[in-house]
Amino acid sequence: MSKKLVFVSNYFNHHQAALAEEFRKIYGEDYVFIAFTPFNQKRLAIGYQDMNQAPFVFRAYETPEAEQEARKIIDEAECVIIGGMPVNYVASRLKLGKITFMQSERFFKGPIWKDIIRFAKYLKYSGGRAQARDQNAKFYLLCAGGFVANDYNLCGLFRHKAYRWGYFPDLKLYDDIEALISQKEPARILWAGRFLDWKHPDLAVILAKNLKALNVNFKLKIIGSGEMQDTLAGMIDAMNLRDCVELSGALPVEEVRHEMERAKIFLFTSDRGEGWGVVLNEAMNSACAVVAGEKIGAAPFLIKHGYNGLIFHDRNIEDLTRQVVHLLRNPQVASFIGQNAYEGLCAEWSPEVAAKRFIELAEVLSVKSEPVNLWEEGPCSLI
Repeated sequence: MSKKLVFVSNYFNHHQAALAEEFRKIYGEDYVFIAFTPFNQKRLAIGYQDMNQAPFVFRAYETPEAEQEARKIIDEAECVIIGGMPVNYVASRLKLGKITFMQSERFFKGPIWKDIIRFAKYLKYSGGRAQARDQNAKFYLLCAGGFVANDYNLCGLFRHKAYRWGYFPDLKLYDDIEALISQKEPARILWAGRFLDWKHPDLAVILAKNLKALNVNFKLKIIGSGEMQDTLAGMIDAMNLRDCVELSGALPVEEVRHEMERAKIFLFTSDRGEGWGVVLNEAMNSACAVVAGEKIGAAPFLIKHGYNGLIFHDRNIEDLTRQVVHLLRNPQVASFIGQNAYEGLCAEWSPEVAAKRFIELAEVLSVKSEPVNLWEEGPCSLI
């Protein structure tokens, strides 16, 4: 008996868990996640559990027979989502006109020469580029980020066949969101993530220097670890910021969320290398007033500038400083933005909403000969 929905990727991870649970609520055993590679060894080394052991995950990498069975499941399924795998895994079902979706982050993250090599490999091994160009093929793009559709359209792929999508981590629902917001520390700013150059944690330190020079009251906490840790520590010392900036190591997920609940403002400083950025979902879910870089994949989908978040020009410290100063000097504006962020995320970008919308969209597209737009905004709306 064929499965109703199959999700194909390299391995199952925590960003996919909440959405998978919603699909299971609806489909039960008719939903399966197929993993083609073992769970990330680096994550296992730092204490993560092997999520490929979840009962609904089919581990195609275990034996040649398992891989053969996985391909059969993919070919026979009513609907398939493929993410993080070459499109040739679904090539045979595409030829049969069976409805298939590709989930993707943006293709062109830079530097450009690496992007060209990646795209050349995609064209060589995808096995589905003809269907991606064919307006009549039942092959659609789920865009995990606001720049994905344009990247593929530039290459002549998925024109008018791209839908808004993303990552849908677990939501925390608060009994009294206004009480949570009122308990936040008005001058507390938070940055959290890996200390990588394309995430630009150094912008948070330079911001602190600017705020201190402006004699603005604030406290900044920077959570994380990575290759830039020594650089950040040196910057904090050189700029004499130890009295207002705390450089924390990596913290457990629960503690990071607690810090988000305390913080009034959250900084998200990544550049175009951030395909989506789940930390944005989490900060908005914690009712933070987020100030996010304009090139971050999730920003165009999740943030309405001035209403439920603020967007600053890519890596522009002057613009970042101006917007954070505005929030610090107008805490009622920060509260307004934080509450709208929480309420909007829960209403439109939850795992439950995404799963229900996707299933409805797939059912309609399975009988329609052209793309449809069932929602104006949010998951599964046509781009």
